[in-house]
Amino acid sequence: MLHIFTMTTPDSDPLPDYATVAAALERCGTAECPAELHGFAVGMSVAGVAEPLTIWQQEVYADFDPADVLASECRILLDRVFASAFADQVAAGEEQPPYALTLLLPQDIVVDASRLVAVRDWCQGFLFGFGLGGEAVAAQLSAQTRELLNDFAEITRLDTDGVENDAENQSALIEIEEYLRTGVMLIRDELVESRAAQTKALPH
Repeated sequence: MLHIFTMTTPDSDPLPDYATVAAALERCGTAECPAELHGFAVGMSVAGVAEPLTIWQQEVYADFDPADVLASECRILLDRVFASAFADQVAAGEEQPPYALTLLLPQDIVVDASRLVAVRDWCQGFLFGFGLGGEAVAAQLSAQTRELLNDFAEITRLDTDGVENDAENQSALIEIEEYLRTGVMLIRDELVESRAAQTKALPH
């Protein structure tokens, strides 16, 4: 049975750390990846998906038992993950604040299967969430930002086995994560400008 919850945590709460969310997910018996869930929320936010909270609840909380204390604790953390992805959104006509993105990934820069899987899964989540915006959203992107989405898709095919945790690979991992962060910001900014231009073009 699908249980729909309301948000229980204010949007001002910071993004929880990866380990805390991962432990909560494990305690309530779900195999979901914190990085993928965060990417999913960010993707919906960037694409301007309609009714994203309803979609989030249906996709993420469908198997949560509202009477289960561990599930409720987990949901509170996941509410914060969702809220952080939408914290920059403002009402129409208000000045858009500067946008900064933090990826929900393990804190330690260690090149291992766990870290690489988290990066890969973040991309998968983002592409899924962004894809819910439909072709109408994708059509607003320039060739450059469309190429970014193609690059994100390539990252979902990362080889996560047998990579050495040396300085060179750590540097490469940092570069990939920064590329993701700045790439998402570029896509988001381009869509914000496109929507603003469309709004101005509407007859008054």
